[in-house]
Amino acid sequence: MLTVPLRSKRRERAVLIQKIQHAAPAVVLLAAGISALREEPHGAALLLAIVEIGSSLLLMVSVALALRKARRPADAAATLHAHHGVDWIDVFTAAVLFTEVLERYHHTHRLARPTLLLASVLLLVGLLHGRLLTFGARRRSLRLGDDDLFVPGRPFRSLRVKWADLASIDIDRRYATIRTRDGKTRTIDLADLEGADHVRVALEDARSRIVPAA
Repeated sequence: MLTVPLRSKRRERAVLIQKIQHAAPAVVLLAAGISALREEPHGAALLLAIVEIGSSLLLMVSVALALRKARRPADAAATLHAHHGVDWIDVFTAAVLFTEVLERYHHTHRLARPTLLLASVLLLVGLLHGRLLTFGARRRSLRLGDDDLFVPGRPFRSLRVKWADLASIDIDRRYATIRTRDGKTRTIDLADLEGADHVRVALEDARSRIVPAA
């Protein structure tokens, strides 16, 4: 079976924008930590201020690195075979939220359970980022099997068609249109995909497998 991931550039940008929004609490926490240090704290208050500054700076740096990486042109081969590990933005966002919980507890002696729960979830998602991304990539991959072609789509909108039931595959500079003999159509925006050249090659392979109508 030939498998080619369909990675949308628009989706990647949307996910990155969501993560950038996580940096806003880091700015507030950084200011709080610096303000606390100016008061020359001691003991737990000093440790808390250091943790506030450290966690917020780590999050801001991780966001900056992600933005820098997003601005660089993607290498098609690296995109298709990249090893995905920990999502440090999620991990450091969790660290910022844990620090907020500690700060509130230090001042009020009350535990902010919703924030603690959110931080725990983000930490888990960040640590499992590689596995989650691999699972998602499998679901959003074009697959050419011995008997059929699978084209991913929205929930309940994926297309699986036998080679004998495939009518045509038209490929132009931007779009690839897949048509079945019973009238179903699926269009792929090649301009929106990372590694579009690999997708084109796979679709040309699929086109060569179409069984001529009797």
